Amino acid sequence: MSKRVASSERVVPGDGVVPGGGAVPVGDAMAVGGAMPVGQVATGTQAVPVGQVATGTQSVPPEHVVPSSQDHEQAHLNVRDLNVSYDGKPVLMGMDLDIEPGTLHVLLGPSGAGKSTLIHALTGTLPRSATVSGTIDLHCGTRQWNLTALSTRGFRSQVLGRVIGTTTQGSVTAFSATSKIGTQLREALRASTRGPGLLPSHPHLTSADREQHLRELCWTCGGEPEWLGRYPHQLSGGQLSRLGLVAAMVGHPPILLADEPTTGLDPESADAIIKTLANFAHSGHAVLLITHDGELARRYGDVVTVLKDGVVLAHGEPRALLPPSRRSQRSFAKVLAPSETQLAARRVTRILGGHEIVRNLSLEIPRGHIVGLSGPSGVGKSTMASMVALLENPDEGTIELDGQVLADAGLALPPAVRRRVGWVSQQPFTAMDPRMTLAQAIELPARLAGLNTRAEEAASWCGLPAELLQRRPHQVSGGELQRACIARALALQPDYLVLDEITAMLDEDTANSVLTWIRDTVHERGIGALLISHDQFVLDTFADSCLRLQPGSERPELHPMEAFTA
Repeated sequence: MSKRVASSERVVPGDGVVPGGGAVPVGDAMAVGGAMPVGQVATGTQAVPVGQVATGTQSVPPEHVVPSSQDHEQAHLNVRDLNVSYDGKPVLMGMDLDIEPGTLHVLLGPSGAGKSTLIHALTGTLPRSATVSGTIDLHCGTRQWNLTALSTRGFRSQVLGRVIGTTTQGSVTAFSATSKIGTQLREALRASTRGPGLLPSHPHLTSADREQHLRELCWTCGGEPEWLGRYPHQLSGGQLSRLGLVAAMVGHPPILLADEPTTGLDPESADAIIKTLANFAHSGHAVLLITHDGELARRYGDVVTVLKDGVVLAHGEPRALLPPSRRSQRSFAKVLAPSETQLAARRVTRILGGHEIVRNLSLEIPRGHIVGLSGPSGVGKSTMASMVALLENPDEGTIELDGQVLADAGLALPPAVRRRVGWVSQQPFTAMDPRMTLAQAIELPARLAGLNTRAEEAASWCGLPAELLQRRPHQVSGGELQRACIARALALQPDYLVLDEITAMLDEDTANSVLTWIRDTVHERGIGALLISHDQFVLDTFADSCLRLQPGSERPELHPMEAFTA
């Protein structure tokens, strides 16, 4: 049922169209809280008129004002006094924002500030529980559309993918697991040019050689065309992040919204992605980039808006608002003594989909130590982590737990053995049951293990506010959900932890707080931890030793970090 708001605001069902600009409960045709796969528009659905378009003092149906020429039109968004609340709790308050052509606009803020809520508001994918007031106006020349008055069906058929392209946090959820990447991108490309839209299709998309278009776009976003022939599970998180950007840009939309597009990427790949977005913006497109990385914002942004607790704190030129990073690197000289109490991979090889991901690699994680692991995106870090976390068996080699060789992995292992190794994935959106509240998800594994751990206590370890525990995954931000995953792993009181890019969705202050607690816990309880990260400052600060997985001439090679810092 739709939420009611103050009597001064108008409310209609989610599929209705409000010619004015009142508050609208949004999202009755989409799964609650679920954003549509990035870059896609509705398929198999006929486009319908989506309200009236103001042209001077006269209102006419939008199909009468869409130009017939194939010129690539510029567009921009103006957000005024935007307020969004969930179940009566404000998330965004009085927000004003302009996303202009030719400008890379960076939105910066801590986890839970409301950044992803803004993306959902701009794309019509807020959950039904959301109450919205204010205006979001889409401008093209002298024409204007009020997007807060647009139905969900109108968004899907006429806006998403063809006017506004979007990358979402955790791009692994943007792709179906049952189809190859190329198949899904071809369908998104067909959908973006099918039927009438608010604006005509980009002239580049009329080319018969759409396969070449996909290959070139894949190269532009730092990907390899061969990835198009793979399924999502055959690619790393960083590779899927780059393909998520391909999906958002496949229809060449005049407006691009990029929500944490560098998640899971090494610094070189992240720089390349931000440069791509900057070039896209400076060629006449309107681009909004959401990131936690203040240094990237400072180096590449044209305008920055700082958001905290749903309120805009600052707006202006990045170099004037953001101080330069003072991070520095240290060289690792500490060598860990051999120990019988350790989690170890011995000469392991893993082959997925006929591709050899890692070969003949060895790794040891002693109790009471944090071992850091870095390396380029797609080199095999997460594959290595899944074997060490006892989720998958190596095709060759062995996994040892405190000197005992394990012949099985996953559910084939006794529960008491599985629970000795805690695992935190880099993709929290796929790691949590969407039907459970955060409190249930944290407490259930511990209760099954016979442990009496309260969700509130575990949440406090990671700085997760207790009032979020009764929410479900789609009702919190990516950073908040990641903290819940960390709390769930720690609630099991494991002997070892495998942490795969756990700070990628966290702002710097939150990440430092969480990692400080983990470091103290590791040293106090004698836990062994593998910390995987692209952030060298994180590894410098929190790891006791560090390894780098680096592409070799024939296969990835594992080296001590001092080999690269000497």
